[in-house]
Amino acid sequence: MGLSRHLECADRLVPRAAAPPALPVAPGEHLESFRPSEGFLRYLKFRFWVLLFVVDIALLIAWLAITAASFRIGLLLAPLALAVMVLPDIVAYVAIHLRYYTTWYVLTHRSLRIRRGIWVIHETTITLIFYLISY
Repeated sequence: MGLSRHLECADRLVPRAAAPPALPVAPGEHLESFRPSEGFLRYLKFRFWVLLFVVDIALLIAWLAITAASFRIGLLLAPLALAVMVLPDIVAYVAIHLRYYTTWYVLTHRSLRIRRGIWVIHETTITLIFYLISY
C-alpha cells in the first residue's frame, strides 16, 4: 500500500470543503478561489526532510552511544528508539499534506483571505484600502 493510497484514506477520514470558501462580494466584482502552488508543498516537504534528518540523526547517535556503553540496554531500547524516530515522522508527513490540502486563498480586487485548518479554521484577511485624494 503506497503513500498516495494512505493519503487517499486520510482524505476520506478528514472532512474537507468540497467547494472553495467564498467572500461576500458586491455585484459585478470578481472573486477568485484557489489553492496554494505546488511549490508551497515542495517547500513544506523540504523543511520536513531537513528537520527529519537533523532530529533522527541526533536520536540515532544517542541510541548508538547508549548501545556502545551497554549493549543489552541498547538492544532493549531499540524498538522504543525506532518508534521515537519513525512514528513522529509519519504523523508530520501526513500533517504537511493535510495542511496543504486544507489551505485556500480567496481573492477579490480589494482583499485576500487565507483560510486553513481541519478542526479549527484559521482565517487571515488582508484588505487593501485605496484613498482617492482630490486637490
